[in-house]
Amino acid sequence: MHRTQTRTQSGLPGSRLVQLLGSLDSKAARASHGDFAERLGRLFDLSDAISLDGATRFTPKGPFNPSDSLPQELQDALLKARHALLEHLSRSFAGEKAASVIALPPLSDDADAEKRPSFGAYERFYQAHQRQIIAGLSNLRLRCRRLLTGHSATLAHLAELDAVFENGLSSYARQGFAALPGFLDQRYRLLWQQRDPFHTPADWLGPHGWLSQFRRELKMLLLAELDARQEPVLGLLAAAREATESSPAAAQDTNEVSPTP
Repeated sequence: MHRTQTRTQSGLPGSRLVQLLGSLDSKAARASHGDFAERLGRLFDLSDAISLDGATRFTPKGPFNPSDSLPQELQDALLKARHALLEHLSRSFAGEKAASVIALPPLSDDADAEKRPSFGAYERFYQAHQRQIIAGLSNLRLRCRRLLTGHSATLAHLAELDAVFENGLSSYARQGFAALPGFLDQRYRLLWQQRDPFHTPADWLGPHGWLSQFRRELKMLLLAELDARQEPVLGLLAAAREATESSPAAAQDTNEVSPTP
């Protein structure tokens, strides 16, 4: 997947996913289009543009029930969803056998030292975890929007815009993340070619085995994808924090605890 960093002089790092792809393959992190707004605009078709215009003009009517605990509620929901996804991932890579666990592909006992094992099982493994991540974070994002909608007109407006962006960019995101298994396939083939020719299949899953290295990279990529997919929720959380911190009630609390000049 060719997720990219903006070409600037600052040299600021991109997301964890972009950094990981670049560290594994420099060609996977090419310089991006310089004009972000123009590039973003190309991802919206006419119907998306109409929806975005409607969301921009949207006037929330309420009723609203402002709560200073909103950021904490959103953060707790995010941590709960993330913990569940990380737990599933950890159990998979630990080789746990349970109905709810996506099993890590095993190495056949009769593996041929001269024949590369099929990548297909790892592709299905990665895609299954992708579906799990999508389901968990999609439900979380929807819940966050509902909570924002009930807090204030400003956050309700943001929730409306977020829904349009999620729908409008879904195809682009789907295509981008769908390219990751293909990237892993290339890494799988490269690590096989670079393996120690004197290693037997019994050594492949050892500390320095090519298959152990691949499995580590596979796990790192899933974790980086999880981070990338949760960014919209983090944005909603940041907006909720800013809204509650700048609310009259928050300002009053600040004045009460501030020392007299």
